Amino acid sequence: MSASAASAEPAKHPKPVKPAKPTKPAKAAKPTKPTKPTKPAKAAAVDEEPGVVLSDPSAVRALAHPARLVVIDALYDGEVLTATECAERAGVTPSAMSYHLRALEKAGLVVRAEPRGDGRERPWKRAGRDLRVDVRSESGSNAAGLAAAELLVSQALDLDRQRLLGSIRADAQQPGRARSSSHYSRDTVLLTLDELTQVSEALEAVLAPYRRVNRGTSPDEAVLISASLILVPENPSAS
Repeated sequence: MSASAASAEPAKHPKPVKPAKPTKPAKAAKPTKPTKPTKPAKAAAVDEEPGVVLSDPSAVRALAHPARLVVIDALYDGEVLTATECAERAGVTPSAMSYHLRALEKAGLVVRAEPRGDGRERPWKRAGRDLRVDVRSESGSNAAGLAAAELLVSQALDLDRQRLLGSIRADAQQPGRARSSSHYSRDTVLLTLDELTQVSEALEAVLAPYRRVNRGTSPDEAVLISASLILVPENPSAS
């Protein structure tokens, strides 16, 4: 070994490497909130249409006609009919029915529907979801409205009477039939005005699923039934 090598300085020991700080575990990602399911777009349901309220005496009088009442019954059941089809329902000529439909349109009860087929004759449809007559006045005196309402009620009740008597006659010609094709009953109940409202709404709710516009596909043996509800005080002046 040479002297120069013997006198060489001893090699320096390297400094120990500090161990690396342990890395902090990554924070777990916050669970994402489940997205709310998007509501399906509502179909243009019939029940979303606004109702029609008749308060003008001239409009009420426009409805007070047997042929017009028959057509209104059909159209407010959700049917869409041409003037010719309406005429067949009411038993009048197409020209007379066209006159009636124009009067009902002017009163705000019916509107034109989209053309169908060859488009030569545009059908008619109802102007709203349902129809209600209200001729009450804040002042309490509405002679014209009262007269119009009385005329309408008389015509409507006469139509009910004709239908009921026709059903009774038809049943009488089929004595072997197990069930009657109509139902008519009278009773007396004791109600407050609030209870009268509750009973009226309950009866309407019972019939609602069976309305033609709500029924969808009906049983093959189903027939159209005219349903009239009358709840009236025996002594109106005391109510």
